[in-house]
Amino acid sequence: MNDVTTDSDRRYLVVDSPHELARWRPLVNWVLYIPHAIILYALQILARVVFLVYWLMLVFTGKLHPGLYGVMAMYERYNARAGGFLVGYSETYPPFAFSTDTADDNAYPAVRLTLPAVPPSVPRSAALNVLKAIPHYVVLMVYFVGAAVVALIAWFAVLFTGAWPQGMRAFLVRVSNYQYRVWTYVTMVDNDYPKFGPPSA
Repeated sequence: MNDVTTDSDRRYLVVDSPHELARWRPLVNWVLYIPHAIILYALQILARVVFLVYWLMLVFTGKLHPGLYGVMAMYERYNARAGGFLVGYSETYPPFAFSTDTADDNAYPAVRLTLPAVPPSVPRSAALNVLKAIPHYVVLMVYFVGAAVVALIAWFAVLFTGAWPQGMRAFLVRVSNYQYRVWTYVTMVDNDYPKFGPPSA
């Protein structure tokens, strides 16, 4: 995968790890994931509450709050790392790290997520992005179903061959990058209407 670029096809998520995995990994990674799942549940609730406050602050003050945005970025990065381990992007256990920086700190080199910083000014009309993105939510749901099927097939592929099919992993990363492209629009740090569908390979 290419690193983050400045165009509308930019990659926020980069997976940089071998495709080969121990065959037993699909059988146990979900158990090892449980502590992260518990933390993610709490962080998800926090991120949703923070987004509401963040959105209301734009409506009433015309400004985005970098600190609140950092909390949401922290959740997204934690989720990307833990989820990447769950599906087998890496055999290395992800850290319990809670950095609120938008740039990835490389604490988990196998899965890196760099998100854009809060822009200096945003129009109040950006508050409508959450509604304008509804068509993308529908498209994303379709892609998520496809991604779940691909992940299941890849689970068996790793179990029997000890390696991720390259095309399947690339598809999942592309779907994730589409999701993050919509996320940056909804969080109003990128107000160019996103393209539909995952970025090209």
